[in-house]
Amino acid sequence: MKVQVFPPPLASLTHLDEDGMMTLPPGARLLTVYRQLKIPLVLQPLLICHVNYQRVKLSTPLKHGDVISFILPLAGG
Repeated sequence: MKVQVFPPPLASLTHLDEDGMMTLPPGARLLTVYRQLKIPLVLQPLLICHVNYQRVKLSTPLKHGDVISFILPLAGG
């Protein structure tokens, strides 16, 4: 199955093709995407993750065509 991924900063992009698509085994969960992106542990608690534009948990099962996006809330001035 393929999902569209909009990765956060500092993520590994080796599992994404040139269109930002990631191939996953059937029955994969959001945690699988985290592992394949190799998101640094220090960033994981700061990230907000959405599947199909809804906030979800790491245990959320994925399906073909899902859109996964990450938000890293930052403030500055």
